[in-house]
Amino acid sequence: MDDLLTAGSMRMCPSGAHLTSTDTDFGELFYLSSATGSGPGTAIRGGVPVIAPAFADLIASAPRHGWARTAEWKVTTDGRDFHAEVDNDGIRLRLDVRELADGVRLELTARNESREDRKIQLAFHPYFRVSHVASVAVAGLDGAPVLDRATGGQTTQSGDVTVSGEFDRIFRESREVRIIDADRVVTVAAEGADSTVVWNPGEKAAADMGDVGGGEWSDFLCVEPALLGPDLTGVTLAPSGERRLAMTVTVRGSSG
Repeated sequence: MDDLLTAGSMRMCPSGAHLTSTDTDFGELFYLSSATGSGPGTAIRGGVPVIAPAFADLIASAPRHGWARTAEWKVTTDGRDFHAEVDNDGIRLRLDVRELADGVRLELTARNESREDRKIQLAFHPYFRVSHVASVAVAGLDGAPVLDRATGGQTTQSGDVTVSGEFDRIFRESREVRIIDADRVVTVAAEGADSTVVWNPGEKAAADMGDVGGGEWSDFLCVEPALLGPDLTGVTLAPSGERRLAMTVTVRGSSG
């Protein structure tokens, strides 16, 4: 990736307005695959993909995870923040990324510039770097209703979330969560979300993913604020209407 833009300790690829790196006093926040592709039309594996105007395959008529993550955005920076815009098919997206003293904040705004109602979904898909995915816990989701995308089962979360093998679950509430690792705690807070998605492909599935480096499946955990809609088929955006999704990520030492 030789086209990365820099603002403070952050790096962004204009393709997808994709935040690839944010360094902190407690280390790099995000995993970036050693095998990822990049450039126009290519989804980067790692960092913070912008998911819009659809999540996964929940809106059947839309491309998987929407078009935003592979679109060519217009990105500007003043050396401290990133600002990016793109429009496609009557939807205009704006992304603002600001470095914090102990992390980063992202705000995504979607505006319907068409003349008819549109169904949309928005999400951030951050790949948080961890010491080992099986060694961390995600706190804050106790009691939340859960849809297990791997099995189709529905349940209620009990206690902290821990990951073993393939893990793909939608927690049907937006909560402030903490990723508790050996030497640091990463806090993820959202605004405008209605769900929290937790994902890792596990060793077996990752082996078939050409853009995940060998053995790197254990180096990340995705904890994703998302606006999916009450029935997981999106929210309605009226003409000239806007919806906003924000994510604030902060980090501290595990003994802090």
